[in-house]
Amino acid sequence: MQNGVIPVPGRCLLLLLALGTALSAGPALSQEGVEDVATGLGVRFVQIQTPLTLDRGVLEAVFTHRFAEAAKDAGPGALWGLGGGSYVGLGVDYAFLKNVSVQVYWANSFYDYEFAAKGTLLRPTPKLPVAIGLRGGLDWNTYSGAEKFSSGFAQLLASATIADRVTIAVSPSYVQRTRYHDDVWNVPIDLQVRILDSWYLLGELIPKKGWTPDATYQWSVAIQKTVYHHKFALYFGNTLATTMDQMIGGDLGGAVTDRNLHIGFNISRAFDLVKN
Repeated sequence: MQNGVIPVPGRCLLLLLALGTALSAGPALSQEGVEDVATGLGVRFVQIQTPLTLDRGVLEAVFTHRFAEAAKDAGPGALWGLGGGSYVGLGVDYAFLKNVSVQVYWANSFYDYEFAAKGTLLRPTPKLPVAIGLRGGLDWNTYSGAEKFSSGFAQLLASATIADRVTIAVSPSYVQRTRYHDDVWNVPIDLQVRILDSWYLLGELIPKKGWTPDATYQWSVAIQKTVYHHKFALYFGNTLATTMDQMIGGDLGGAVTDRNLHIGFNISRAFDLVKN
């Protein structure tokens, strides 16, 4: 857990917003049939973003919760980690233009703020069930008990849907710096399977970086239930990271070496602020 205060270079976000405005000014891409071919794809998988943005005028709030103690270490006496401390995050995502959204997220690990903009370049259609997007922004670690720093990041987001049921995604990602390393690249892989009309299985894998001999990949699995404008996902995984500077390097706490699992959940709620 850590914190600090660093001036935020807002010009990075202004450039991203300008890019997003240019994208939205181009030919409008029809969203007809999107939900039929995207298996209910939202704006995120477990934690990595999808290529899609919210509809214009929609605001989504998200709450993430990860129990800090690993299930095996806690045992039944502590309800396999449910009785210990937690890593939590709060965020909002707003689409102010078609195919463009801005996001703010805060995690209590290092009191890390994440500011981002995302643009959808291609939405899936029945004939071409492929989505492509770009996302970039800034992480800002503000915990006073550790070195304070900021880090820019950029992502190419791409997904394809098979048989209106299975979505596979890759997200080549660059982070300017993590707490321990500079210029980090990684390629998270995501999977979403529609089990029933409103039930989904989500999987996420972030390849390991060889920072230490016992470093391992980050994995997570979630079972998600959706109802109108609400999503609840029950999380199981070996990573507690939820921001780009902590996920892409796999070095939250030095390195992810835990092959045991943690339990947690994601909750999101969307609000229609503008009638489309």
